[in-house]
Amino acid sequence: MRNPLEPASPSPAERRADAWLWTALLLNPLVMGVNTIVGYTVAHWTSDTGRKHFSYLVSAVDLVLCICALVISYSLYRQYSQAEEDIPIDGRRVFMAKMSMMLSVFTAMLVIAQTIAVVTLHSFD
Repeated sequence: MRNPLEPASPSPAERRADAWLWTALLLNPLVMGVNTIVGYTVAHWTSDTGRKHFSYLVSAVDLVLCICALVISYSLYRQYSQAEEDIPIDGRRVFMAKMSMMLSVFTAMLVIAQTIAVVTLHSFD
């Protein structure tokens, strides 16, 4: 942990941690957008052919990406968990890691909800 009063530039490890944190934070909206857009595209094909395996594949890939974002943000949270949230630099990292974990769980619940819709609905004959 760095002293917040020192005006030094971030170290390469801190820059890498920031890049991973932004990746984990921005991966969740990307996953939800991909799940929605590709899900609708695959749903049209699924209703025409009656096979749901591609819909399940889209949901599985999106769920794996949500879990990856959760693991990244949790590991960064553990790395900076000893920092207080009111410390300017490391506190922001802790807050963003918590926000990313919450967003990962919420996105995973939305992916699961859309998968339940695929499971319960039948294709058109």
